[in-house]
Amino acid sequence: PLIVMWIAVTDVGTFAYFAGFALYFLTAHVALPGWVYLDATGRGSDSAAAWTALSFLLPVVGVVAYYVLGRPNAAYEAGADRRVRRE
Repeated sequence: PLIVMWIAVTDVGTFAYFAGFALYFLTAHVALPGWVYLDATGRGSDSAAAWTALSFLLPVVGVVAYYVLGRPNAAYEAGADRRVRRE
């Protein structure tokens, strides 16, 4: 749908506006919450979903709050699945 809309837009200014908004949305509402989720689960946070939701709803404020307040001190483990407890 976005490609069809961009093809239909003939004004360069309008195209730049839509392209800028798409870049903002992908960065602020996809990439940053994705990083928060991956970092929180990799560090073993029990509230990864809550921090991800906060960073999606309030992109800059949520990411800064996670980094300052909610980031666990544990080392990051790539591919760690903390939901399965092994004894």
